[in-house]
Amino acid sequence: MTAPVRTAPEIRDHETLRLIGRGAYGEVWMARSVTGALRAVKVVWREDYDQADSFEREFEAIKRYEPISRRHAGLVPILQVGRSDAQGFYYYVMELADDLDKGRDISPETYKAHTLGLEMRRDTRVMAERCLKIGANVAEGLHYLHENKLIHRDVKPSNLIFIDGACRLADIGLVALLGQRSFVGTEGFVAPEGPGSPESDIFSLGMVLYEASTGKDRLDFPDIPSCSESGDKLDVWQRLHRVICTACAPKAKDRYSSAYEMTLDLRGQPLPSRRLVWYWAATAATTLALAVGFGMWLAQRQDNRGLLEVQKSLPMLTIKTEPAGADVFAGEDKLGVTPLALNPEEGVPVIYQLRLPGHKQLEIEHSANRNRPAEYDLKLEATRLPQPGERWTNSLGITFKPAQMGHISVQPVEIKFFKRFLEATGRSFEGKVVRASLADASKDAAYFVVVPMGDAEAFRFWMTDTDRAAGALSQEHHYEVEPFYYVESNAGGNEDMPEDRDTDNFSSGEDKNWQAFHLRVERQTYGSVIIRTTPEKVRIFQHDEFLGYTPLELPRVRSGPVEFELREEGFSDVVLEGDVKSGALLELFSDMQTRQAVTFGREWKANGLGLRFVPLGDVMIAAVETRRRDYLEYVKATNARRPGNMDADGRGGTQPVVGVDREEARAFCAWLTERERNAGLIGAKDRYRLPSDEEWSRAVGLPLERGNSPAERNGRIRGIYPWGFDWPPPPNTENLADNNAARKNRLESFIPGYEDRFAQLGAVGAFPPNERGIIALGGNASEWVDTDFEPGSTPKGGKEKKVLGTVRGGNWQTSDPDELLSSVRTPLPVDTKRPTVSFRIVLERRK
Repeated sequence: MTAPVRTAPEIRDHETLRLIGRGAYGEVWMARSVTGALRAVKVVWREDYDQADSFEREFEAIKRYEPISRRHAGLVPILQVGRSDAQGFYYYVMELADDLDKGRDISPETYKAHTLGLEMRRDTRVMAERCLKIGANVAEGLHYLHENKLIHRDVKPSNLIFIDGACRLADIGLVALLGQRSFVGTEGFVAPEGPGSPESDIFSLGMVLYEASTGKDRLDFPDIPSCSESGDKLDVWQRLHRVICTACAPKAKDRYSSAYEMTLDLRGQPLPSRRLVWYWAATAATTLALAVGFGMWLAQRQDNRGLLEVQKSLPMLTIKTEPAGADVFAGEDKLGVTPLALNPEEGVPVIYQLRLPGHKQLEIEHSANRNRPAEYDLKLEATRLPQPGERWTNSLGITFKPAQMGHISVQPVEIKFFKRFLEATGRSFEGKVVRASLADASKDAAYFVVVPMGDAEAFRFWMTDTDRAAGALSQEHHYEVEPFYYVESNAGGNEDMPEDRDTDNFSSGEDKNWQAFHLRVERQTYGSVIIRTTPEKVRIFQHDEFLGYTPLELPRVRSGPVEFELREEGFSDVVLEGDVKSGALLELFSDMQTRQAVTFGREWKANGLGLRFVPLGDVMIAAVETRRRDYLEYVKATNARRPGNMDADGRGGTQPVVGVDREEARAFCAWLTERERNAGLIGAKDRYRLPSDEEWSRAVGLPLERGNSPAERNGRIRGIYPWGFDWPPPPNTENLADNNAARKNRLESFIPGYEDRFAQLGAVGAFPPNERGIIALGGNASEWVDTDFEPGSTPKGGKEKKVLGTVRGGNWQTSDPDELLSSVRTPLPVDTKRPTVSFRIVLERRK
């Protein structure tokens, strides 16, 4: 998922105007100071960090950077630093960048920051001479940063901004003390050895210049187009790409020794000749040796040899820890236990990982130098959180072993742990207990619990909350259930636990839904997403939250399935789906299609809301119920009442809207009619409305019914259901009261043995259509129709009888076969608002 929606932060002496940027660890707001000057304010939220100490380290680095930023023209000056512990963030105020198109003529409503990244998108590539100028200014700023024992860690095009036409290094939110090794940065710009050193910042700047000057992706390096292709002058082109190749050398020792050297090379100035210095030093040493004479050399030879042997015996690297006993790894190789003396290959950067059970893992990077032996004396921080590659015990005493993507319990969950859950929650028990067969007879027997999967899911949610409260898991950790398959012995004794688990051959209980299970610990990971469209400047939404316009890069998105909706006037709505991988970039693209007006009698693939309509006699009927996101468009446009309980299970805008009465559904139809007439999608005589009772019967496939009103027609045709003639319905036919819904919602009745994957409301398109292409007429949500249940009458006393409307179809709570007949109607007062009642619409053309 993307970062949470937050209200405008309160910044001392500033009025926040609008959000103008969002990154992995904060937001950038345009603000107006008390003097009326426009500023940029970077807000960094505590909740975006896994650990409080990481947040505090970044804040300390910013405080140290503040005075430094104002002393060099290559850095964006910070004017103010502050924090609000009550709101949970720290902030810093900066000079506002130029506008991409208007320079310093800035309008808050249309402002777009002039970054090198946006300039590259606009112009494809930057001429070599301009790249040299930009690179020299930024490299000089980097050198000043490094001299003050700070590194940047995320040099990329979007972090190079222009103020008064000069390019400066921005987004110091990732600046850290020199040597801090937390892995941040952007894929492709991070050096092979990782961030955290001046050489890695130099590598990142080189990649920036490569992308800017060639128009290619950084992952294409070292593919460099010829000078004739680029249109640059030969000498300028040669100098720039010589600098790029040096800065982006795979090994840190082959790059520039400092950002100052890179600055000189970009400007065409001579570099300090280190080789010349060594040449004169060697010549002087040789002359001195000859002057001393052969005799003195011979006398001292034995002592010098002894000294050399002593130097060779000294370790180049010593690692100590408090407490001692930490395992030291380089990659997958274990090198030993602290305190540890090592003699690694000189000049090769190595990342050493220190692991000690019950303590946070620590990484250090070191390049060995025999002339400068190094010693690290490190204090390991105690933690109760699971650490990669180590066994771990949670707050209940369940033991876990390392596994792919996290940890897994060594044994399936035992009844002694499951009883703790039952006692804490007051939940009733259904299932059985199975005795495990243990190879080691000296160990106590283990008794595994076998329960319905709904109970296993409830246990893992409870266990997640329990361990988080105990400090054994962070908010980024959670449990998942992993089924454990076994075979019961014919003798009724011990069970055999096979390694090769085959769900087709092994049963886990009398009921196939009963299951023994492991717990698996997973940690939330993040990737990034970039969304592009043709044409550009299309609005992007996720769960009805407006994210921005295409092209849009989202740098910190939770890994897993994602869904984005593209909306723009004049184009059909598009839903883009994908799967975000940890640390990877997901690219999504859509060629937007011009929206087409309706043609009656022919399927209409997308109206103005993206709903699909199919022919039904003289009208067009929506293939699905009206969605929550459709109704929210109406609410926003008219300030109508927003229904409650619209997102009970967090599935978002693709569920049917519920909790609306019949008059509200009619008002929605009137609003949509006017909007789409104005857009030219429907004719002046066309209109949206609710389906009549007879039209709904035709849509569900009923033959012509007898009776003059819904009350007279109610239930007169038996044995026909929306899915056909069988009871119970086939699995996954409709969203009804199944086993899953009964367990999770404590329903009093359900359809035994029926499964549909949804515990409550599901997405409108989640089930197969009928032969007319219409979906979910029998379940998910019941639906209003536009016909009164029976003609009104006046009872004794002269008071008018309350009008009863008609509701058709079952819903996710329905289990009674009689209530699910296609011919059944439910009378409800027209002002009824139920969380199980929705509506679908039809489009008619008046003669």
